[in-house]
Amino acid sequence: MKNKKTMQLAIVSVAFLMVITGAVYLVVATEEIAEANGVYEEQNPNESIEGALIETVFFATVGGAYIPVGLWAISSRDSSKTPYFLAIIGSGALLILYILSRTVNMPLVGQQNDVGFIDILSKVLQGGIIAVSAYIIISIRREKKASYP
Repeated sequence: MKNKKTMQLAIVSVAFLMVITGAVYLVVATEEIAEANGVYEEQNPNESIEGALIETVFFATVGGAYIPVGLWAISSRDSSKTPYFLAIIGSGALLILYILSRTVNMPLVGQQNDVGFIDILSKVLQGGIIAVSAYIIISIRREKKASYP
């Protein structure tokens, strides 16, 4: 019974982390829209408006994708590993992209040199998503292995 409660807590936790991460990305998207509409050129003269718009669409898409995957994880519970694999792949890709954007001159957006609270928060949340999703996948595999003779 203890394992069942731990699994339920893990599923709720990863869904919560995904919904919060999605909300963070949607907030960043709205900030990018505000910057693109006004003071953006003054704050970041090396970045183009097109780059800001691409970032806005990217952040909105990521934010919009995290939320339904989190809800899918809740609805599928431990019957499917797919939402957890998607969460690991998506969060891992975003972590890699973040590191690249700080170390390489990316097309359209250039090389970013800012690291703020929201950056750190989103990366910590994504690390949590990866860790809890990996735990869930391993637990599902163990349970299925134990149920087959």
